[in-house]
Amino acid sequence: MVIAIALFARFHSITVPVIWYDEAYSLLLAEGSPAFIWTTTARDVHPPLYYVLLHFWMVLFGNGVLAARSVSALADVGTLLLCIKLMSLVTTRRATWIAALLLALLPISVRYSQEVRMYTLLGFWLMGATVALVCWLKAPEQKRYPVFYVLLMAAAFYTHYFAVLCVLVHWLCWWRAREGGRSTVIPFRAWVVANSAIVVLYLPWMPFFIDQLLRMDGLEWIPPLTWGAALTFVWQLVMMGESASYSSLWRVLPSVLIVVCAAAALFKAHHERPFSVLLVGYFFVPVLTVFLVSLIVPVFNARYLVFAAAALPLIVALALDTWSQRHTVVAATAMAFVLLAEVHGLSAVYAQTDEMNGTSIRKDARLDAVVASLGREVRRGDEIIVDNLYWYLPFMYYNPTGIQPKLYVVKTPTGTLWGTAEYGGWALIPRPLHLILFNDFSVLKLNGRRIWWVTGYARPEHDALFPKHWKQVLVLKEGDSEARLFVLDAASLPLEVDVRTHPSAQQYNPSPGNR
Repeated sequence: MVIAIALFARFHSITVPVIWYDEAYSLLLAEGSPAFIWTTTARDVHPPLYYVLLHFWMVLFGNGVLAARSVSALADVGTLLLCIKLMSLVTTRRATWIAALLLALLPISVRYSQEVRMYTLLGFWLMGATVALVCWLKAPEQKRYPVFYVLLMAAAFYTHYFAVLCVLVHWLCWWRAREGGRSTVIPFRAWVVANSAIVVLYLPWMPFFIDQLLRMDGLEWIPPLTWGAALTFVWQLVMMGESASYSSLWRVLPSVLIVVCAAAALFKAHHERPFSVLLVGYFFVPVLTVFLVSLIVPVFNARYLVFAAAALPLIVALALDTWSQRHTVVAATAMAFVLLAEVHGLSAVYAQTDEMNGTSIRKDARLDAVVASLGREVRRGDEIIVDNLYWYLPFMYYNPTGIQPKLYVVKTPTGTLWGTAEYGGWALIPRPLHLILFNDFSVLKLNGRRIWWVTGYARPEHDALFPKHWKQVLVLKEGDSEARLFVLDAASLPLEVDVRTHPSAQQYNPSPGNR
């Protein structure tokens, strides 16, 4: 039943949001070969495993929105199954199923299970590694558990660099198990060998990681961390959106409550304490570590910590299980409030008001509808220019015309075209660049051709870009996106061109409806 709820929550309205820049990057990169993916993402800010898996998934199921986002959705349901296994190993049956229900409806998990990115896949690997660790702690003589642990952690590192935060949690758990005087513990030598094996498996990617670390490119969009953002972080993960309509006290309250639940979990029976430390630390260690790092370099962002957020329902479940033994009504009331909060958060996810990165674009841009309309209006020989890179990659994904669009770029103060770098999304621009990057409207010859100008957000300054002899004859607009069709003014056509048979002249109709 819980799995059915989780599947419904994650696949409900999964195709409604529009593919935005980050997702388009994933999809276009995954269309390449594994070798291309390896070398190209080395010039981005992430490791390659998610894109490679997405590549083979798309080979089997296609690159449609449902198929592509299903990778994230199914990975998140897999994380739920692993959480059920983890809780069954360390606590009661009641706590296990409380945690399962709360995780099935956790808004932040649902939100990123509907995006073509690697965040839920990272959570799957790390939760699997955590289950393997607990099994290893319970049966150190078993050889298969360290093998599973090493492979799952290596996969996590090849998926996202924040996997290192879970390493801190696992070391803390291992150390607490040894200090707790358990009769069965993982020997120091075996633990070091396992962690060394993870490093060895990661060595092929290490040079690229070091290069990305030294370059520190692609993080400039993350705002500096504020105390308000840190203290309301749990609110952001659960309630989602509409934060301005609530007082600061209400937005801080979820963080206070999760601290109370964590304290209750840590005071459980002594024989469960090492695993309570594991569950509590799974959320607090990554969050606090990122908080401290962000005091130097801003990296604090909810989507990077989706894997850690999976521990919130586990912590709450441990606390509710403890309270229910003496205060059944209090525990039931608390459970009802948590479920109510999650339902509120889910409504924000489905309404696309969750205030996560890219949500407003996924809701309002409607570039898919504009490109579909353009596909019905386009003619052979038409030219398409997309306003900037942020819209270019999504346009490339949706493009049904068979026409290679140009990309409008501005010139830097040195006179070179912005975007000639080989990093990030620029690495996906088709080569040679001089045939794609576009800056000078005067070089376009409109004899026999028409020009489409596509943008996600129309700006008044665009009008100044277009030459006076270009005549706008059609606007396709959906949401915040639009495509303008320009043709050459008939009076400006060369004398040898017959205006009556010129394709641009045939299309032009100076009626008030399409000026």
